[in-house]
Amino acid sequence: MKSKNSYHHGDLRNALLQAGERLLAKEGVVGLSLRSVAKEAGVSHSAPYRHFRDKGALLSAIAQAGFERLAEAMDKAEKQHPDDPAKQLLAAGIGYVTLAVGNPETANLMFGGAIKPDEKDAELMEAGDRAFQGLVRIIENGQQAGIYKERETMELALAAWSSSHGLALLITAGKLKDAASSEEQVTQLAASVCEILSRGMLK
Repeated sequence: MKSKNSYHHGDLRNALLQAGERLLAKEGVVGLSLRSVAKEAGVSHSAPYRHFRDKGALLSAIAQAGFERLAEAMDKAEKQHPDDPAKQLLAAGIGYVTLAVGNPETANLMFGGAIKPDEKDAELMEAGDRAFQGLVRIIENGQQAGIYKERETMELALAAWSSSHGLALLITAGKLKDAASSEEQVTQLAASVCEILSRGMLK
């Protein structure tokens, strides 16, 4: 663990966010506080206030970081398969499910309603929009390639999002223990469900 004085200004916020996610996974929202996060990060009790005015601001920042990772997963899916929109969608769905299942408490912050973003949380709202627009862009790639049915882009994107999100919820709720008890099984199940969805969208 780093000493209380070892973080320079640019590292402290990330260190606090990482500590917050670890505590969130172990203790849930109720067990997380700025004091406990400071202790987990190995910094002074006052250090978190340099970046977060209160616990709510820290939770919003953790959710924002989750959306940023999700946006990166969408970008990665698109870039990995530049000439195959169907594979882009498959990779995006797998990326969504594995991120949510790997970080269920963070996913709950992002989508569970515990945080109600408003105009004061512009960065959080923008991060969420970037993640969703990454999926929309992948759908548009398929439409431009002429492989998907002639439906509104938003309808297809919502269908893809709902499918992946629903599967992630079922897994994290323990409803699919036999089919998704390991990381490999989660990936395989996500791939199977996403492929079924993709086939339903094809012309």
